[in-house]
Amino acid sequence: MVKESSSLKKKRKSGTSADNEAEIDIYKKSVEFEEKEALNRPNDTDAQIYFTTCKEIRQLFGEISELKMKSGSDVRPKIIEKTTEVCLLLVLLKKLNRMEKVRLVFPKEELAAEKQKVDSINLQYQNLLYEANHLMSEYRKCFQFKSKDEHIELVPVEEFFAEAPENLTKKFTKFDENDELVKHELRLARLEWELQQRIHLADMCKKLEEEKKKLEADIGERRNKLDKLGPLLSSVMEATKPVQEHLGLHIDKIQAEHKLASLLPNPLYLFYANIDAYRQVNDSRMSVEIVGDQEEASQWKELELAEDDDEEDEDNEAEIETQEVEEIVETKKRRHRKSVHIDPLEEKKRKLLQVHPLSVQVTVTTKDGPSIKIRLSYYPKLEIVTVSSSVDIPSNITGNAAREVLSNESVLVELVGGDFGLDSPNPCTPYQLKKVGLGSFQSLVPDLGYVYTWAQKMCGIDFLNKMTGSDHLSQTNVESVMKTIKKRLKSRYALAKQLEELERSVIPVLPASVDLPRTTISSLTKWSSGTYQGFCEAQFTEGLLEAELISPNDIFYKATITRDNANLQAFVVIKNDYPSIPPIFSLCLNYNGTRHSQNDDNIRDMERSINVDWNHEFSNANWLLSAQIMSLCVGLDIYLETEDPGTFQQNTMYIKSTCARNRRKPFKFRNIGVGVYTQ
Repeated sequence: MVKESSSLKKKRKSGTSADNEAEIDIYKKSVEFEEKEALNRPNDTDAQIYFTTCKEIRQLFGEISELKMKSGSDVRPKIIEKTTEVCLLLVLLKKLNRMEKVRLVFPKEELAAEKQKVDSINLQYQNLLYEANHLMSEYRKCFQFKSKDEHIELVPVEEFFAEAPENLTKKFTKFDENDELVKHELRLARLEWELQQRIHLADMCKKLEEEKKKLEADIGERRNKLDKLGPLLSSVMEATKPVQEHLGLHIDKIQAEHKLASLLPNPLYLFYANIDAYRQVNDSRMSVEIVGDQEEASQWKELELAEDDDEEDEDNEAEIETQEVEEIVETKKRRHRKSVHIDPLEEKKRKLLQVHPLSVQVTVTTKDGPSIKIRLSYYPKLEIVTVSSSVDIPSNITGNAAREVLSNESVLVELVGGDFGLDSPNPCTPYQLKKVGLGSFQSLVPDLGYVYTWAQKMCGIDFLNKMTGSDHLSQTNVESVMKTIKKRLKSRYALAKQLEELERSVIPVLPASVDLPRTTISSLTKWSSGTYQGFCEAQFTEGLLEAELISPNDIFYKATITRDNANLQAFVVIKNDYPSIPPIFSLCLNYNGTRHSQNDDNIRDMERSINVDWNHEFSNANWLLSAQIMSLCVGLDIYLETEDPGTFQQNTMYIKSTCARNRRKPFKFRNIGVGVYTQ
C-alpha cells in the first residue's frame, strides 16, 4: 500500500508539472503573438477600435439601465446577455491596452540600446583625448628638457682655449660652429676642464679651512687671556677710586651715562651728544642727565631689533605660516577658555601714544636766580619730540603775579615767534590720530607735552625737508636755543622782581641811566592779574583787538593809578618775548566821566607815548616795565594839570599846556636841564 501511495504521488507531481509547462508555453506563445500583432497592426486602427468599443459599452450600459427599470420575466435573460457583451468588450479593451504597452516598451528598449552605444562611443572618445593630451605633455617635457650642466657657469670659450691643457683643446683647432657633434664634444671638454678646476679649488678650500681653524684657536686663546684681564682691570679701577675722587674724575659715572646714552633713540641721542658738548665748552653750571628705566630701555631696544628681523622675514614666511595656522585650526578641538577682550582700537591708541622709556633732562640755571628743568621725550610712532618743563622759583619771589610769569610752561612759550608748541610739526600726525579715533593734537598736549619746533631741530628733525638725524642741524640749533632759553629765563626773573614790587603798589627804583623824572604826584594804588576774556570785555580795548596786536597767549595785568579823585585804569599786556617787544598799555580815565582812546585824543596820545614813542637807547628787562609805569604816572599828572589847572597844582615842567588845533598835551619828555615835557 505504501508503494502504491508513493507511486500515486509521483504520478500526481508529474501530471501537475506537465500542466504548468503547458500553461507557460501557451502564455509565451500568446505573449509573442500579441507582441507581433502589436508591432504589425497600425496605431490608428486600434485607436478607432478603442473609441468604437467605448461607445458600444456606453450603449450597453444604457440598455442595461433601461432593462432594470422594466419588470417582466424576459428582462433577466436580456440583462445577462447584455452583461456578457459588456464583459467581452472589456476583454477587448484590456487586449488593446496590452498591445499599447507593448508598443511603448519596444521604443524605450531601442532608445536605451542607442544611448548605451552613444555612451560607449563617448567613452572611447574621452580615452582617445586623454591619450592625446598625455602624448602632448610627454612631447613638451621632451622638448623642454634641460640638462643639469646647463646651469653650470662655464668659463668662456676663448678663456678655455687660452688656459685649458693641450690634450683638451687640440681636437678643436678647426672649430665649426654649425657642426652639432663638434659643439657637443666641446661642451664635454669644457665640463671636464671645469671639473679639474673645481677639484683644485676644493683642495685650496680645505687648506684655508685648516688655517681658519688654527686662527680661531689662536683667537680663542687670546680671548681667554683678555677675559682674565677684565677682573684685574676692575680691581685696578676699584683701587684707584680714591685718586679719581681726589682729582675730581668721575669715570664710573661717565661710563654709566655713556652706556645709558647708547639706549636712547636716535633723535634724543643726537641732542644728548650736542648738549653735553655745549655744556662742557660754554656753560659748566648747566646739567644734563638721562632719565628713565635702563632695563625697560634695553627691552625696548631688543624689541625694535626683533621687529626689524620679523619685517625682513615676513614676506618669505607669510604663506607657510598661513598654511600651518589653517592646519592647526582644522585639527584643534574647541576649548572653552576665559579670555580677556582687548579692544583693537584702544590697543592701536596705546601703541601710537607710547613714549620711549628714556628721556633727556637739561637744567639751566642763572646766577642768584631761578632754574628751569627741560625734559625732552620721544614718541617713536608719532616721530616727534615733546617738551615738559618745571621752574624752580627763588624764595624771594612770593607774589602771585610774579610767580605767574615764571610758571612751568610760560617761560618756553614763543621762544621762537609763533611757536606755542600746541600743533605737531609732523604733517602725518593729524591722519594718525584720526585713524585711531582721536581728536586734535592740542587735546593731548597736557598728557604728552609741548611740541616746540626748536625742540625738533635740536634733535636733528626737520619735517619741512623730511630730514631726521641731522647732526649739523642739531649743532646749529642747540647753541642758539640754549642761549635764547637762558636769556628768556633771565628776562622773566627780572620781570618777576618788578612784578613783586608792583603787587605791593611800589614802583621799582629806576637806574640813573633812564631819562625820566623820579617825582610824581600820581601813584600806583593797585596791581593785579588779568585775563584775555576780561581784556576783550573792556570797552576801551577795542582798538588793540581790531588791530590784532593782542594774542590769548600773552600775559595780562590790570593797574590802577590815582591822583585825588581821578582814577586811571590800565590793562597791561606783556608779550612772551619781553623785553624785545615792550608791554602794551590800554588806558581808561575816570574823571568827570569816562575817557579813553575812543573818545579822547589826549588819552590816545598818552597811550602812544607809552606804547609807540618809547625811544630809549636800549631796553632792559630789569627796568622797562617800571619805566613805563613811571611814565604813565607822569602822563596822568600832565593830563590832569593841563586839563583842570585850578584843581590840580602843576608839578611837571612843560612849556605849553596845549598846542596846535587838536589841543595836544605835552606827553613827550626831553632831557633839557631838569627835564621838560613838550608836544
